[in-house]
Amino acid sequence: MGTGRMIALLASAAIGVAACGGDVLVSAERSDQSRAATPPIVAPPPQPRTTTSPDAEQDPDQGPIDEDSSATSLPPITTSAEVDPTAIDLGSNKPERAYDEFLLAAMTDIEIWWTEQYPAIYRDEFVPLQGEIYAAYPSRPDDIPGCGTPRTTYDEVKDFVAFYCGEGDFMVYDDGEDGLLAELAKTYGAGTIGTVLAHEYAHAIQFRSGALDRSLPTIRTEQQADCFAGAWTGRAARGEATTLQFTDADVRAGLIAMTKVSDPVGIDQFVPGGHGSAFDRVGAFQVGFLEGPARCAELLDEPLPLVPNQFTVGDLEQARTGDAPFGFNEENQLGTFLPEDLNLYWDNQLETTIPDLDALALVVVQKPSDVECDDLRGDIDRGTALCTSSGEVYVNSPATFELYEVLGDFSVGYLLGWAWSEAAQVALDTDLKGETRELMNDCLTGAWVKTVVPIDFALPLPRHEDRSATVSAGDLDEAIQTVLLVADLNSDDDIVGSAFEKIDSFRTGVLGGLDACIADL
Repeated sequence: MGTGRMIALLASAAIGVAACGGDVLVSAERSDQSRAATPPIVAPPPQPRTTTSPDAEQDPDQGPIDEDSSATSLPPITTSAEVDPTAIDLGSNKPERAYDEFLLAAMTDIEIWWTEQYPAIYRDEFVPLQGEIYAAYPSRPDDIPGCGTPRTTYDEVKDFVAFYCGEGDFMVYDDGEDGLLAELAKTYGAGTIGTVLAHEYAHAIQFRSGALDRSLPTIRTEQQADCFAGAWTGRAARGEATTLQFTDADVRAGLIAMTKVSDPVGIDQFVPGGHGSAFDRVGAFQVGFLEGPARCAELLDEPLPLVPNQFTVGDLEQARTGDAPFGFNEENQLGTFLPEDLNLYWDNQLETTIPDLDALALVVVQKPSDVECDDLRGDIDRGTALCTSSGEVYVNSPATFELYEVLGDFSVGYLLGWAWSEAAQVALDTDLKGETRELMNDCLTGAWVKTVVPIDFALPLPRHEDRSATVSAGDLDEAIQTVLLVADLNSDDDIVGSAFEKIDSFRTGVLGGLDACIADL
């Protein structure tokens, strides 16, 4: 006998959250024993997990990423392999969606890909899904099988967005007009749904490999599924897929999908059903994208580092869901203590890495025309800029307040970190220019963040007794979402770096510190 899980994505009216059911028991064998990789499982009826922490009031909006014109286009369908029109069971009453052909192409290629990759990675024959991939929508006849129940209703699917069930070996996704997937596709592009389905198919791979029988924490199997989804996205982006090719906008959409289905702030990712923060989920996705599925297969035994998602510094922070007050005058306002901490952090580098970096002063302006500087670096319209001749950091108060309102306090922290990082590059006299320089600033900002995370983070982190600032649960996710807003839309724009490149550089700094950033300088 074995155990396993029914794997799902959960949505609420406010935010998308990944969720998982509890352990389940074996019920019966498949009728075709020659193709059964592991015994099927019976899952209890899906039980939606709350999107609020019992210990913290949730922000009803984790912050939308900007809509852009690329969301209206679909990844081009290629012809190196024939799209399987039966790759998805669309049902008899399905309303036409703009992304239908794309999803058929995506699922065709995902199965072709795993037919190649599974034997290479697991040294065993690949067994395709024994069940179907069902599109669920309100007008569909009740012909979707249940996962431990006779039938799956549309309302159940809508609650969970998409899921894989081991009993029957099938997948279901919400194809409703008002569902989260349709909303994501409309706003950010169909690549978001492709990433979600690649993630769910990864759970079918785990079912075959025996990973779901190992009683691992949910976060471990979800990290691997995120990695596999990233690996397939990388394949599509490199032009290696047989039925479609991803654009830069589609890769960005995949990153956005990871942020939209992350755990809410305050949730312990090690509880059953925990999937991790946006910072962690994007990280696993990027590892798969860059290193491929064989690396993902190692993550169950060699997991990637995780950052805690729970509040750690008291009831006041919990009441504010982690956000410090906005402002630049009073002691507890973020525009006061963050610049103080940035000066302290970079001062600690004076005798070692950067000998000629003086403390910077903050100058708050209400509009870009208020800036008085002949050698301004950065984009004051975006929020912050550095005047190298005066050693001043200009802050656009209305622009940063708008980010604060939408994304949270560390959107401002990320932009302030950029200005100090640019000053550090000036002091180091680096010869980096353009996009490469911007990506170094992302890394240096991450190196600063590494030293202000709570002391009980899972990472080995240096501490300084004279430092008072700390990032709280959700701050790293806010930084990721800010990057998605300010990044180049296309990787060949080469201005500030694509979202993928900037997030990768920022995470390098957070996980590896200053040494990791300047190793190649």
